[in-house]
Amino acid sequence: MILTSCIKGGDAQGRPGWLIQFQYDAEFIEKLKSSISHLNREWRPDTKTWWVDEAYEDGLDQLFSNWYALAKLQGTLF
Repeated sequence: MILTSCIKGGDAQGRPGWLIQFQYDAEFIEKLKSSISHLNREWRPDTKTWWVDEAYEDGLDQLFSNWYALAKLQGTLF
């Protein structure tokens, strides 16, 4: 799966993590849910964005083929 957006941001309690967006795919969403504990992710329907705890960066790297480029390299380019 490919991310369409990935920025640093906090959850409702202010815990650091990532705000990510990607094309809707019901099977992939189930994969994301099974890979990341419900305590460490949150769906934001108003912006169609997932928040994922920063502790799951390795998991995001495995789930998304462009994770590293968006999350780690993008900031160094600008």
